[in-house]
Amino acid sequence: MLCKDCLNPVIEGPEGGYVCGQCFHVVEPNGYAERRAEGVKKAAEERRIRTEERRARSMARKRG
Repeated sequence: MLCKDCLNPVIEGPEGGYVCGQCFHVVEPNGYAERRAEGVKKAAEERRIRTEERRARSMARKRG
């Protein structure tokens, strides 16, 4: 497989995308944007839950 920008050889990743080592051109695999959006949403929810738990523990220590 060749890079679409500079035509240097590239190795396709396991899901179909690649990053060219010569010119750093990026080709994302099919469906990547949707999977990334889901992952970002999930990570944000997990971060929100951890923050709420940490704040609750902090408030409990201040009361006690």
